[in-house]
Amino acid sequence: GASVVAMSSREAGRLGIDYTRGQRGQVQTAQGTTESYFVIIDQVSVAGITAHNVQTAIIDGNYPVEILLGMSFLRQVSMQENSGVMTLTQKF
Repeated sequence: GASVVAMSSREAGRLGIDYTRGQRGQVQTAQGTTESYFVIIDQVSVAGITAHNVQTAIIDGNYPVEILLGMSFLRQVSMQENSGVMTLTQKF
């Protein structure tokens, strides 16, 4: 799984994230190594669950099409699996 949240530069632009001020680097994807920017996003919210100061890789281009939740988000929430269904809840 991914160690950090990952999104395309197209999606970052749509969300108003100025990723070009981030640290340039590379990430390993299913298609190979590609250029990216590493940024800290103040707040990431998914279905009413909010994580703060989330490390994110902004990958040049249009992929991934969907934002991928990595451990930089998931370690801030509680996860429980039951009968193949993963449930996330806010940690307090």
